[in-house]
Amino acid sequence: MLSPRKTALAIALGAATALLFTACGGNMDDSANNSAGSPPVTAADPSHGGAVSLRGIVYGAADTSVQPDAGVPITMMGQMRALFDLIKSAPDFTQVVMDLGDGSPVHVLDTNTGDKFLPGKLALGLSYILIDMKTKGDPKYADYLATYQKITTAMMTQMNGSDYMYANTSWGEYYYLVALNNFSAHGMLHEVFSDAMLTTLQNRLTFCDMFGADASGKTNTCPAAGVPIDVASLNTAQNYYAVSYGIAGLRQKLGWSNPTFSSATDPAVASMGARDALLYTLTNHIRNDSSGGFSDEASNTHTTYYDQARFDRYSTLLIGEVTERTLEMGNEANLTPELKSYLRKSVDLILPQLNADGQGFNYGRSIGPYGDTAFMEVLTAAANAGILSAQEMQVAYSFIYKSAYRFDTFWYDPTLPTPSVNMWVKGRGTDTYRGKPRVMGENFSLLHQYMYVNAWWDKLGFGGKAPMADSDLQAWLDAKPHYTLTWYNVPGDTAHPYSAALITVRDGKRVINLNLSQAPDYNSYTPYYPTPSSDKLVYGTTDLGYALLIPQVSYNGKTYIPVTYYKNLNVQETNGNVVVSFDTAKFRQATKNASYATDLDLQVHTVLTFSKGAMTRTDTLTSGTLAGNMTVETDFTSFADFQNTVANGDGFSVNYANSSATNYSTTGFDSCALSNFEMSGGVVNPLSTTPIGQLHSNFACKTQAFSLTGSTNRTLSWTLKYADLN
Repeated sequence: MLSPRKTALAIALGAATALLFTACGGNMDDSANNSAGSPPVTAADPSHGGAVSLRGIVYGAADTSVQPDAGVPITMMGQMRALFDLIKSAPDFTQVVMDLGDGSPVHVLDTNTGDKFLPGKLALGLSYILIDMKTKGDPKYADYLATYQKITTAMMTQMNGSDYMYANTSWGEYYYLVALNNFSAHGMLHEVFSDAMLTTLQNRLTFCDMFGADASGKTNTCPAAGVPIDVASLNTAQNYYAVSYGIAGLRQKLGWSNPTFSSATDPAVASMGARDALLYTLTNHIRNDSSGGFSDEASNTHTTYYDQARFDRYSTLLIGEVTERTLEMGNEANLTPELKSYLRKSVDLILPQLNADGQGFNYGRSIGPYGDTAFMEVLTAAANAGILSAQEMQVAYSFIYKSAYRFDTFWYDPTLPTPSVNMWVKGRGTDTYRGKPRVMGENFSLLHQYMYVNAWWDKLGFGGKAPMADSDLQAWLDAKPHYTLTWYNVPGDTAHPYSAALITVRDGKRVINLNLSQAPDYNSYTPYYPTPSSDKLVYGTTDLGYALLIPQVSYNGKTYIPVTYYKNLNVQETNGNVVVSFDTAKFRQATKNASYATDLDLQVHTVLTFSKGAMTRTDTLTSGTLAGNMTVETDFTSFADFQNTVANGDGFSVNYANSSATNYSTTGFDSCALSNFEMSGGVVNPLSTTPIGQLHSNFACKTQAFSLTGSTNRTLSWTLKYADLN
């Protein structure tokens, strides 16, 4: 017997056939509109009609197949069509399974995937295929349209009272509205959706679930008509002002009304429409929460200066999303010089990190393929906002091409039982937030990012154009400074007295990042440690912590780490070496959301030296009050295979083969041990799965118990040597 929820869904599936829709079709350009930027500056791609181009990877040939010499297994449109076919072939779409080959297939369209954006992601992703089929007069269009109507109706129709079978909050609402606007631009909106369904969507696709007391997203929490929403009542992270801004603007573009806002502290909000009130509030967030012009992603729930300052991928990406939403909804008039200046700050943080492999952020949370697309989205927004030089336009387009190529040849895995983007298996791991039950939605959202970016570059005149020659791109990258210091909080800012900054060091083709931010809620996790991050050399493990290249202290039965309270940051270049020094005023307990009352009165002066093919860290520990004994451990985990990793006879160094790392050595410790890091108790060690792949070995160095009294100190150091990147 079906459960009540399954019974309700079956009723909705039957009812969906009654919602067949009629209207005229169209063939309008679905590229983003009203863009600004430089004229095309790349040469036409001479190879097989544009195969070696961004469009060649995203769209491909006229039938969306892979063109000769494109070098990818499938186009992104091909991936989207394969997902549509997977859903269409299932007798019951809620039972669609994706198998990543790890022995636990996932029912990816079940109601309990945990992906509260799924209906919107699906509606948007599959819309690309419908629009393409309609434009080409594909004879199978009607069949695919019927499938689309059946699924979207079932997912979005009210089932039991005010309850819905599927949640569709925030991002899901935004994605759905993008799909509706794309259909509208092609004259297909009333062909795909009945008037009754559009009324349902108009009532449901609001930003109300992000404001007020109800954060479930399963009921419409908008107040009665004429009652404004308190703009300060956002019940999620402040970056979601950008999502609600996108929703309000896209509703307005469809001619739908929006709820209004009020503010107890700023009466100006009440005189604005919802779209502009949200942009106004979002601008204040960026302006007020970081003197460096970046978005502090902890500022909404943390109120003291030592309890804020999480700067990561989203701190840089947010202004890119705001710019893209502004252009997408036709609100260019409100893209102020102030907002453009924030966008330029993000560009200036990204440009020193660019590389010829299409890799993006390598620190912080929610990276992996999203680390790559963050660079791509910011650079695309900057191109459209007209703040890139002609040469930067070429570089940005070429990097984005490389990013698309990397997605298709690294992140997308056609060898899985169900071909898919892979963030979960074969040694890879991602945040709990993007857990494997969300695999279908992650495919949709990532593919959408590349598709909309490709549409923008087509609009800018780059459609089918070849990227810069690899030699020219590398020459531009080689001309970048040896190091770049980007402050999140400007020195001297009394509201943010602790140092928050990113140091990027370039060593040949290798990019090394040292990110210093307080990161409340996340500072116990390795991606937020004050340690270098670099592709295939040093990488954090999501949602987990261990002594990765920092002095991890054990004291009175608890573990402490130096992951906030940074002061006196100084960066200098001497004789070709980049020397970074800073002090850490206290050690934090190494547990998530540890109370600041448990901080340990232990200080460390840290010096990191980056030289050709090597990096060295020296930590000098002192304390004026700790009387008991402590021990310190520092680990280095390597991507090198364990079988060819050799501990040297000195007991304090190790050699690596077949990897970027070649040697790791330490001083000041009493013992070190090499171990297999990949397996623990016969299963994969969760600490070993990074976003980009498996760590295989660990070299753990420890001290014996010692005390710090009076003016005594303890100095520990490590040196990591590595090979040049090819």
